[in-house]
Amino acid sequence: MKKIIIALVSLVAIFALGFAFMSWKNPRNHPEKVSGKAETLVNETSGEKKIKIKTAGYYDLTAIKSDDLVAGREFPLVGQTNVGQFFKKNQEVTLSPNSEVEMVPSKFEKIEVEDGGIKLQNSGSYLIGKQFPEGDYEVSFSGVATDASGVQIIIETLGGKVKQEVSLSNDADKINLIVSKNTFLRLKKGLNKELILILKEK
Repeated sequence: MKKIIIALVSLVAIFALGFAFMSWKNPRNHPEKVSGKAETLVNETSGEKKIKIKTAGYYDLTAIKSDDLVAGREFPLVGQTNVGQFFKKNQEVTLSPNSEVEMVPSKFEKIEVEDGGIKLQNSGSYLIGKQFPEGDYEVSFSGVATDASGVQIIIETLGGKVKQEVSLSNDADKINLIVSKNTFLRLKKGLNKELILILKEK
């Protein structure tokens, strides 16, 4: 009986390790290794249009034009860019009427310190440990928040598990964040085009 129990425990352990390995192999866990393919999504109709993403990967998205305020449910405001957004192969997205969106693979390039701080201008996901160092940061904003309720900072694992979430409307002007390597800082600016997030090491 003991041998059977030991064998069962061993099988469970093997399956658990296999699942962990497969999770690590998931593209969302390797943002630097999953390269999408640049393409332009176009909807020339007067109604919404559904399109399937051809190649999985992380993308920087720029909304060139649209009849609506945003180029689609998954896309930014017209004239704005969202960075580090992941799409699965054949994932279905919706374009607003008469919209055009440029998709380029995310490079997660290093962000240089400017005036003593790291400035994040676009909504989207930033890769901590590559684009800027892990550490203890004081966070502030420059620019006018016309709709503070739409501003959020989310720290999440590469697999999408939320570790910390801060809303500008519910917190003080200055926020403290401790961020670790190989996680994402996801910035949601909402309708606040001119707002810039500033990180300063404490």
